Amino acid sequence: MTDPNTPALIAAISDSGLATYVRESEITFPVLQTFHALGIMLMVGTIAIVDLRILGVLLKGQSAEEVGRTLLPLTWLGFAVMLLSGGALLVAQSGQLYANTFLRAKLALLLVAGVNVVIFHATTYRSIAAWGGAVAPASARFAAASSLLLWTAVIVVGRYIAYY
Repeated sequence: MTDPNTPALIAAISDSGLATYVRESEITFPVLQTFHALGIMLMVGTIAIVDLRILGVLLKGQSAEEVGRTLLPLTWLGFAVMLLSGGALLVAQSGQLYANTFLRAKLALLLVAGVNVVIFHATTYRSIAAWGGAVAPASARFAAASSLLLWTAVIVVGRYIAYY
């Protein structure tokens, strides 16, 4: 049920046909949740592998460039699945979740994680070919460690949305 203090736009989204269908369908909501979890696993899993390679923990025999180039298409696929399924879930519950502190924290963390990705790819990642098999520059290691921390926080905070 939509809180009476919810803004009209959020209430309209919550009352839309798509939101109602997703909310009231016996199968659609759990299917979307499943795809959302799979999208998160694919996206964050591939990001974690690249980050751990940059940190020198995994796949030391492969260049960071090779690992990134191989996994980036899967990362984007996971992102698309996560975004579409998460968006549909959010639309379905927008009225109930509008004031949810954990949802707001998750969205803020997603924004910060996204900024981290954009800055990394616009700066340090441009020289990834020059790293070869050497230790990644400090800026890359900082971005990778930040990425691991941020995506972990997104997942943990996201799990609390349903309980508060």
